[in-house]
Amino acid sequence: MQVAQYLTEQLALWEVRRIYGVAGDAILPWLDALGKQHQIKFVRCRHESAAAMMASAEAKLTGKPAVCTATSGPGTVNLLNGLADAHMDRVPVIAITGQVETYQLGGGYKQYVQQEGLLGPISHFSTTVASPEAIGEVLHKAFVTSMLNKGVSHLAICKDVFSRTTGAPLLPSLPRISPSVQADPMEVEQAADILLKAQKPLLLLGVGARQAKGACRTLAEKLGAGILITLGGKGVIPESHPLVLGGLGEGGSKAGLQALAEADLFIILGATWYPRAYLPKGLSVVQVDCNPEAFHAEPFLISVTADVNEVLSIWQRRLEGRRPNRDWVSRMEQLHLHVWEETRQLYQQDGDGPLKPETVINALHKAIRDDAIVALDTGEHTLWFNRAFRSTDQTPLFSGKWRTMGYALPAAIAAKLLDPTRQVAAIVGDGGLQMNLAELMTVVEQELAFPIIVLNNGTLGLEEWKMTQNGMTPYGTRMQNPDFARLAEAFGIAARTVRHTGELEEAMEEAFAAHHPMLVDVHCTLPTLTELKREIPFQAQA
Repeated sequence: MQVAQYLTEQLALWEVRRIYGVAGDAILPWLDALGKQHQIKFVRCRHESAAAMMASAEAKLTGKPAVCTATSGPGTVNLLNGLADAHMDRVPVIAITGQVETYQLGGGYKQYVQQEGLLGPISHFSTTVASPEAIGEVLHKAFVTSMLNKGVSHLAICKDVFSRTTGAPLLPSLPRISPSVQADPMEVEQAADILLKAQKPLLLLGVGARQAKGACRTLAEKLGAGILITLGGKGVIPESHPLVLGGLGEGGSKAGLQALAEADLFIILGATWYPRAYLPKGLSVVQVDCNPEAFHAEPFLISVTADVNEVLSIWQRRLEGRRPNRDWVSRMEQLHLHVWEETRQLYQQDGDGPLKPETVINALHKAIRDDAIVALDTGEHTLWFNRAFRSTDQTPLFSGKWRTMGYALPAAIAAKLLDPTRQVAAIVGDGGLQMNLAELMTVVEQELAFPIIVLNNGTLGLEEWKMTQNGMTPYGTRMQNPDFARLAEAFGIAARTVRHTGELEEAMEEAFAAHHPMLVDVHCTLPTLTELKREIPFQAQA
């Protein structure tokens, strides 16, 4: 069969159900093959960067390889931003791009760029397919490499190769790849000994703890440990739990910092990043992660390289009969009440004036379902969500280490395509929305229904705040925005503009109850530097 047909049938056998991309000259033969079958849906995006973000978001939600595509030259270059997000957050994404004809390789042909060098820094495998007989082997290698390394693999297929015949056999399945790492019993037992001795333990839960929700809660209660939660860890344990103290860092709580200052042991479960500047000197740290690259060079660190679930099951047996320090538990419960009072004060608004972003986050908390997916953009509103959103069992979806703007809308599209029955919401800033604004048309075209909540303050708020914090005069941060509601309506999306507190709750309820997409343009205030210093515990060195 032709390579284009082989590629399509092999991906379908490996349970690929969506390919995100933008049409272009070098992949036209493959698009022709995709259009003649019904097992794989081609999600036509407006920009290749958004296509790669969608693939990355799908991989974050499933843990399985997701696929995106683009043409040669500018199409491939446009994929880089979304692929970098997958690479940095360690999720399996396969990028299949077109390339110029085999006889044009290395020359000055239009839209030619040496793609392996271009994608090398953000991929584990990248190659050019210049022979139809190579397609089977390299496609298999790309998937296995991506799954094994939890990252990006890339195939550039020459345009003329798509239409040539291959004898490569179709493989019914991929080899099973176990993501877990065998625990070292000595490491686990050494860490357990430290846990048994601790009188004032504190937990930090990250995205790697999501698959061990029940075990994390049991551990915290047996230890009597306070619980800090990263943005990726939101939903691991409901924030109403009396041991939960909010987050750590710019979006964290004052109570969490106080607990950290008093603790005698810091236990990190599945968190690959945390603001190290907040750690008191000399504090003992036990960190569990299956990825050795996640461990930080702390002088008092005990590292356990293993799956969090496996380690917790062993620790729980060792902790049988251990009684928590009641004085420490009482202190954590007291600080928990302080956190709730902090967030209650954040939500408070005088009268019916301009909206604070914290008030919008509170309205979101009231409107959203417990099991919803919340797609977040990168910006000031991400900090407020991290600090002020009282999660129950929601799943946040965001650009973690890459932190690209423009992520929320493509991520929400992928989440809704993946599970149409699950509630999804996109929370975006005015700057982030305009980076991928055209994907509103993708929402309409794919007939997706979810709310798009825009926090509109006319500035790149986090950048403006940081410039002021560091003694600079803000410049290049203020934005002149369009009327987002009218713009959404031009795309065929229902919209409302909210300028005052009294309008917010009704607009949120309408957006979340709608069976069609709806954009809510919420005009927010920009906090002053004094307010930000008071409300966000920030250290410049973090």
